[in-house]
This record gives sequence, C-alpha cells and structure tokens, in this order.
Amino acid sequence: MSTAIPALNTGDRKIDLFAESVKQTLDTLTGQQRNSTALQPLPPTASLQEVIATLNVLIARAGR
Repeated sequence: MSTAIPALNTGDRKIDLFAESVKQTLDTLTGQQRNSTALQPLPPTASLQEVIATLNVLIARAGR
C-alpha cells in the first residue's frame, strides 16, 4: 500500500506553493488524492486497447 506525499513546510511561501502544486499533481496521477482509486499495473500481455484506456484515465486525472 502506498501513501500520499507528505506536505512540505519550508517557511518560504513560494517554495511551499510550488511543492504543494507538484504534490497535488503526483497525488492525482498516482491515485492518492481523495476520491481517486489507485491504478493497477497492466500485465505484460495487455492489449493496445487496455493501454489506451489506462492512459485516458491518467489524462483525465491530470485535467482535473
């Protein structure tokens, strides 16, 4: 079971805002964000349709 990236507090607001943005993006793509489910690895025998479907899920998550 993976865990979400912890929040960062450096004391520098600009760095913290940047880090939070990166954290949110990574949490979204990896399924760690609330209301997201973790993606399951594709088997080595995955079809092109399965790969495309998984990529579409990632693209949809990134567009939130």
